[in-house]
This record gives sequence, C-alpha cells and structure tokens, in this order.
Amino acid sequence: MRCINLVEVLYFAEFKSITNKEKEKFKFKSIRLSELINHIIQKYPKMQSLIFDDKIDDISDEISIAINHNIVKKEERSSIELAENDVVAFLMPISGG
Repeated sequence: MRCINLVEVLYFAEFKSITNKEKEKFKFKSIRLSELINHIIQKYPKMQSLIFDDKIDDISDEISIAINHNIVKKEERSSIELAENDVVAFLMPISGG
C-alpha cells in the first residue's frame, strides 16, 4: 500500500486570478507532474488555455513550472514523479521595462 503524499501548488498572476487562491494542497497516493496538471485543469477548466498549447499538443512554452524552487526543464515535465511535501509553482513570463 502506498502512502498518501501531500503536494502544495502555488498560483501566481493569471493562475491566481482563475483559482482565487494563492496556494492549494492536494493529496495523492502517487502522482506525476503531468497528472497533477490534468487534475488542476479538470478542477479549473479556464486553466486549460494558460497551461496547454493546442498547437503543439503539449504544455505551453509560455509558462514555467517550478518544483521546490527549481524550474523544471520542458523535456522533463511529463516524467517527473512528485514526492511528499513537494511545492509546485505555476509561473507566467516575467516582462520588464
């Protein structure tokens, strides 16, 4: 029997506007980052257009995803298994001027 893992998700910018939350915790027996993303999109359908790029049939290049303050490389997003107490952040591009 697998233990229950608690994963915290941080929302910024438009993600925060859609969820009306700064953060949220989820409990899973085990989960990959890609499965967490699908779960979040099911819970918040408006996230689909921010997270997923239909043109490339993949997670948008416009967003960054960090796990425990480390940006996840695009090629690793689908294979990462989340662990107990991981903190996942969804980040929009930063512009300056």
